[in-house]
Amino acid sequence: MHALALIASLALAATDVHVAHRKVVAADGAALALYAFGERNERSSVLIIGDVGFGRTLYEPLARYLVETTGRRVFIAELRGQGAAEASHSLRTTFALDFPAIAWAVRLETKDKPVDLIAHGYLGTLALAATTNGLSVNKVVALNTPALAEPPTKLLADFLTHGGRFSTLSASPEGFSTFIHLFALGSRADRRELSSALNNGPRDLGLPVSEELLAWMNAGDLPLDDGTTVVGRLREFDRPTLLLLGLADTFAPTESCAPLRDLATKANVKVRLFSRVVQGDDYAHASFFVGARARNQVFSEIEEFLR
Repeated sequence: MHALALIASLALAATDVHVAHRKVVAADGAALALYAFGERNERSSVLIIGDVGFGRTLYEPLARYLVETTGRRVFIAELRGQGAAEASHSLRTTFALDFPAIAWAVRLETKDKPVDLIAHGYLGTLALAATTNGLSVNKVVALNTPALAEPPTKLLADFLTHGGRFSTLSASPEGFSTFIHLFALGSRADRRELSSALNNGPRDLGLPVSEELLAWMNAGDLPLDDGTTVVGRLREFDRPTLLLLGLADTFAPTESCAPLRDLATKANVKVRLFSRVVQGDDYAHASFFVGARARNQVFSEIEEFLR
């Protein structure tokens, strides 16, 4: 049975999916990236916004899955500090400049049709806030997107105090153990796949973004340059939303994400918890996207909601 599942998984992974890349330039000249998976068609498209540090590599399996199972076109945006984009110096700049640039590029690709949004982590929260600022979307899938951020654990505070250096986590067994505790705690995914997720994707956050994240976590909210705040914008968020919560996420804890349902009263937020008791895996920040178990449980849940 396991062998048949593995063969089926490999066959799907080998499916030829057309991938196109567009360079996107923000208003201040910063270079971003937008990847399109699948061919242009009349179906509504999907836009994936990943979290700080993580780029296309972590989210590509989900993008390919959605192309293969739904025939829809899927975009992965790389904002400042992700993948091939320029370095990031401020989350507020990402909100003010990167999202409008990506929204413009997606509108060109989709001929102004709204898209469904898959949003992950802290940048995912900013994407939810940006739906009240020109990012036109239909449904939203939010994966551990903090609504009322909470103070970090000592391990996370140490990681951010030193600039969120993913590069040091891949340099030693101790560093890899830190990565597991912060981003893949309790995951049933193969350790080699988790190691690959660390070695082939995340970029160092840098001190400015790390300090901003720490301030956000300690204050519970993030002021934006236009005088609004993230929490204030979430109160106006009104898209039908599926909130997926991985109980083992120590980077964006469930306790900080669940209040989205109470804040965004206009959004009809449905909450789905993943636990070891029911699914065999609590899931964490990166393990949401890694391995066959994530494909069969998390990806299928996303596809069903968007369908």
